[in-house]
Amino acid sequence: MHNLIRSTIVAAGLSLFTQNLKAQDLHVGIKAGATVYNNSGRELSRKFNAFPFGGVYLGFSGEKMSVIAEGIFTQTRMVTGDNFNQVFNGYIRNGKEQIRNAEFAFSELSVPVLVGFKALPFTWFEIGPQFTKIVNMNDRDEILTEVSNVHKDSYISAVIGARVKLPFRLHVTGRYVMGLSNRNNTDVSERWTTQHFQLGVGFGL
Repeated sequence: MHNLIRSTIVAAGLSLFTQNLKAQDLHVGIKAGATVYNNSGRELSRKFNAFPFGGVYLGFSGEKMSVIAEGIFTQTRMVTGDNFNQVFNGYIRNGKEQIRNAEFAFSELSVPVLVGFKALPFTWFEIGPQFTKIVNMNDRDEILTEVSNVHKDSYISAVIGARVKLPFRLHVTGRYVMGLSNRNNTDVSERWTTQHFQLGVGFGL
């Protein structure tokens, strides 16, 4: 995880200093799209869900490389499996032990920082880390004594994808986002991660 972040920072620095400054273009714009995701964990539902997202982006591009950062806001959710209440019994409220498939909703702010490599005249391959802060956690079924004791409020992912430039200052992005951090904040030895498939459209301002 740390190697990925360090490599991205180094690559971003090289791209900015090795390219001709005059050849670089500044990109500022807005972005919207959809993310399809699922959660991995023994006691979690692994069904795929979809939510829209929206945000802004800022970046530079030269003839062969680019660096772009985004601020993306979306909502996600996590659903418990059949044995969640037994395994995590120490975190369950009294009287809620029999609830199954409890749902937790999250409002997330994600910041991907991506280095792009031009592969075709209008196509860039992109790679880098994504930092996600959970700004709100909602225990919809109120089964937990304290939701923040079970779910971590941030996580890191690795991103790989492509960006295709279109006319009228538009571009389309497609990405795979693989969760690297364990989102489980309990003492129970179980790893929770999240993977996303994203499709977005950006408009330059």
